[in-house]
Amino acid sequence: MYQAFNNKVVIVTGGASGIGRETCIQLAHYGAHLVIGNRTITAGKALVEEIEASGGTAAFFPAM
Repeated sequence: MYQAFNNKVVIVTGGASGIGRETCIQLAHYGAHLVIGNRTITAGKALVEEIEASGGTAAFFPAM
């Protein structure tokens, strides 16, 4: 595993869909702790569950 993001906190706005979503998944794979902002609450919560199920850490905050 690439270690550059290991134990770093990364904030991604628009992180629950499209390019932002894939960025979050990859960063979590590389060891980053994610803070995800998105307008769609259900998509944000689902992404956090997906990241945590694969062993990563993430938190979601609705962005209006």
